[in-house]
Amino acid sequence: MDTAIWAIGLIIVVSVFSAAATFFLKLAAPTMSFNPKKLIKNRKLIFGLVLYGVGTLLALVAYKGGDLSVLYPFVALQYVWANILSKRYLDEKITFLKWGGIVLIFVGVSLIGAGA
Repeated sequence: MDTAIWAIGLIIVVSVFSAAATFFLKLAAPTMSFNPKKLIKNRKLIFGLVLYGVGTLLALVAYKGGDLSVLYPFVALQYVWANILSKRYLDEKITFLKWGGIVLIFVGVSLIGAGA
Protein backbone atom coordinates (compact mmCIF):
# COMPACT_ATOMS: atom_id res chain seq x y z
CA MET A 1 0.00 0.00 0.00
CA ASP A 2 1.32 3.43 -0.90
CA THR A 3 1.18 6.05 1.81
CA ALA A 4 -0.82 9.15 0.94
CA ILE A 5 0.62 12.60 1.60
CA TRP A 6 -2.54 13.58 3.51
CA ALA A 7 -1.94 10.66 5.89
CA ILE A 8 1.60 11.82 6.58
CA GLY A 9 0.35 15.38 7.17
CA LEU A 10 -2.36 14.13 9.49
CA ILE A 11 0.05 11.99 11.50
CA ILE A 12 2.29 15.04 11.93
CA VAL A 13 -0.76 16.85 13.34
CA VAL A 14 -1.22 13.85 15.66
CA SER A 15 2.34 14.32 16.89
CA VAL A 16 1.53 17.96 17.75
CA PHE A 17 -1.60 16.86 19.62
CA SER A 18 0.42 14.26 21.54
CA ALA A 19 3.08 16.79 22.53
CA ALA A 20 0.45 19.31 23.62
CA ALA A 21 -1.33 16.60 25.62
CA THR A 22 1.91 15.69 27.37
CA PHE A 23 2.55 19.38 28.08
CA PHE A 24 -0.86 19.79 29.74
CA LEU A 25 -0.40 16.60 31.74
CA LYS A 26 2.91 18.02 32.98
CA LEU A 27 1.10 21.21 34.02
CA ALA A 28 -1.56 19.12 35.79
CA ALA A 29 0.93 16.93 37.65
CA PRO A 30 1.67 19.25 40.62
CA THR A 31 -2.00 19.33 41.60
CA MET A 32 -2.65 15.67 40.78
CA SER A 33 -4.76 13.81 43.29
CA PHE A 34 -6.58 10.50 43.17
CA ASN A 35 -9.61 12.12 44.74
CA PRO A 36 -12.35 11.78 42.06
CA LYS A 37 -13.75 15.27 42.76
CA LYS A 38 -10.32 16.86 42.37
CA LEU A 39 -9.64 14.86 39.19
CA ILE A 40 -12.79 16.17 37.54
CA LYS A 41 -11.89 19.75 38.50
CA ASN A 42 -8.33 19.49 37.17
CA ARG A 43 -8.86 21.28 33.85
CA LYS A 44 -5.31 20.81 32.66
CA LEU A 45 -5.56 17.07 33.22
CA ILE A 46 -8.90 16.85 31.42
CA PHE A 47 -7.64 18.97 28.52
CA GLY A 48 -4.51 16.81 28.19
CA LEU A 49 -6.59 13.64 28.12
CA VAL A 50 -8.95 15.14 25.53
CA LEU A 51 -5.98 16.08 23.34
CA TYR A 52 -4.69 12.50 23.55
CA GLY A 53 -8.15 11.21 22.65
CA VAL A 54 -8.51 13.50 19.65
CA GLY A 55 -4.98 12.62 18.55
CA THR A 56 -5.80 8.93 18.75
CA LEU A 57 -8.93 9.36 16.63
CA LEU A 58 -6.97 11.36 14.05
CA ALA A 59 -4.29 8.66 14.02
CA LEU A 60 -6.93 6.06 13.20
CA VAL A 61 -7.98 8.11 10.19
CA ALA A 62 -4.36 8.60 9.12
CA TYR A 63 -3.61 4.88 9.38
CA LYS A 64 -6.27 4.23 6.75
CA GLY A 65 -4.14 6.23 4.31
CA GLY A 66 -0.90 4.31 4.40
CA ASP A 67 1.53 1.84 5.86
CA LEU A 68 2.01 1.77 9.61
CA SER A 69 5.75 1.32 9.09
CA VAL A 70 5.83 4.68 7.29
CA LEU A 71 3.34 6.64 9.38
CA TYR A 72 4.18 5.62 12.93
CA PRO A 73 7.76 6.96 12.96
CA PHE A 74 6.34 10.44 12.30
CA VAL A 75 4.79 10.28 15.76
CA ALA A 76 8.38 10.60 17.05
CA LEU A 77 8.12 14.27 16.11
CA GLN A 78 6.16 14.68 19.32
CA TYR A 79 9.51 14.66 21.13
CA VAL A 80 10.60 17.64 19.09
CA TRP A 81 7.39 19.58 19.81
CA ALA A 82 7.56 18.63 23.50
CA ASN A 83 11.09 20.03 23.75
CA ILE A 84 10.00 23.25 22.07
CA LEU A 85 7.01 23.62 24.40
CA SER A 86 9.08 22.84 27.50
CA LYS A 87 11.74 25.36 26.49
CA ARG A 88 9.23 28.07 25.64
CA TYR A 89 6.72 27.72 28.46
CA LEU A 90 8.45 25.79 31.25
CA ASP A 91 11.88 27.39 30.85
CA GLU A 92 13.55 23.99 30.59
CA LYS A 93 16.99 23.73 29.07
CA ILE A 94 17.61 21.97 25.79
CA THR A 95 21.10 20.56 26.12
CA PHE A 96 23.50 19.77 23.33
CA LEU A 97 22.55 16.08 23.59
CA LYS A 98 18.84 16.92 23.33
CA TRP A 99 19.55 19.00 20.22
CA GLY A 100 21.46 16.04 18.83
CA GLY A 101 18.47 13.80 19.49
CA ILE A 102 16.15 16.27 17.78
CA VAL A 103 18.40 16.33 14.73
CA LEU A 104 18.48 12.53 14.64
CA ILE A 105 14.69 12.39 14.86
CA PHE A 106 14.38 14.80 11.93
CA VAL A 107 16.92 12.81 9.91
CA GLY A 108 15.18 9.52 10.65
CA VAL A 109 11.70 10.83 9.88
CA SER A 110 13.00 12.45 6.69
CA LEU A 111 14.56 9.19 5.53
CA ILE A 112 11.37 7.29 6.21
CA GLY A 113 9.27 9.98 4.52
CA ALA A 114 11.55 9.96 1.47
CA GLY A 115 11.19 6.20 1.23
CA ALA A 116 7.40 6.38 1.31
